[in-house]
Amino acid sequence: MIDSGDYGYPPSTRRQDYVVVLLQLLWRMRFDLLLLLLVTVFVHNDWIPRSWTADESVVRILGIAASIFLAFRNTHAIGRWWEARKLWGIVVNVSRTWADTLRAHLDSSRPPGREERKLLRLQVAIVWQLNFQLRNFWQRDLRRLQDQLLQDLRLPSSTNLRQLGQLRGVWIGDLHRQGLTDGFGRLQLMQVGNACTDAIGGLERIRNTPLPASYEVFVRLLNWFFVLLLLMYFHDLGPESQSRFGSLVIVLLFLMAERIGAYVEGPFDADCSSFSIPLDSICLTISRDLLHQATDHVQHLKSDDPVRWT
Repeated sequence: MIDSGDYGYPPSTRRQDYVVVLLQLLWRMRFDLLLLLLVTVFVHNDWIPRSWTADESVVRILGIAASIFLAFRNTHAIGRWWEARKLWGIVVNVSRTWADTLRAHLDSSRPPGREERKLLRLQVAIVWQLNFQLRNFWQRDLRRLQDQLLQDLRLPSSTNLRQLGQLRGVWIGDLHRQGLTDGFGRLQLMQVGNACTDAIGGLERIRNTPLPASYEVFVRLLNWFFVLLLLMYFHDLGPESQSRFGSLVIVLLFLMAERIGAYVEGPFDADCSSFSIPLDSICLTISRDLLHQATDHVQHLKSDDPVRWT
């Protein structure tokens, strides 16, 4: 078997990227680390009342409780991330189906090229606008490319996602009224458009409805309370460096586990870190599939590195 390499390879995390992931996590945790340092100083200098100290059984029970709540919260966070990724996969497939359905149903006896290009550009504009609105962020060059797409469609740059979706329905009706497609073709196009709208609604639900704040606050406070008791427990064992070092490692791992769940819970981050979904890469894939080399969208460099999405 000969590997030509024409299709690339699936994204994978390289061993040298572990440091990058760790640095991304520690940078986001910088305020937590400062608080941990402050708490450690208080414990080391016995500035915390001794009545707060708990025995070994209490620390174990609280550790089990914290582990259960962290596992439950992180499982739901990963579930939200994976659901969002599946919905973006639906958007990719729907966009390809949109292009195929247009080519299948437009009347070949008439010159539909202009209308086809217009509707393909509309779908690409929809996915980029979805990208921008989910993240509430855009890179300047990609924003310029989106503005160029909207200009080609004779739409203002302030056009939002809902307006683009409504315009798709209007233009499908125009195709039927102009005789460029029959009734069945119009029905097929509307079904594809509705599938895209359903996926967009799911993504907006994930963005706008995080886990309840009460649960997040409880898990965070429980984790920090366990961290405090654990530090005090190890401090009472004596000045051995092994126990001190072990306590700090365990505490740091618990803090990292809690924070990872919080960061993964929001898969549409603006920093394009390893916690977020590669929205730019997905949108660039759709642009290539629908427009090929027709616009500058496909000239923007994309990354297949899951550690550095852009």
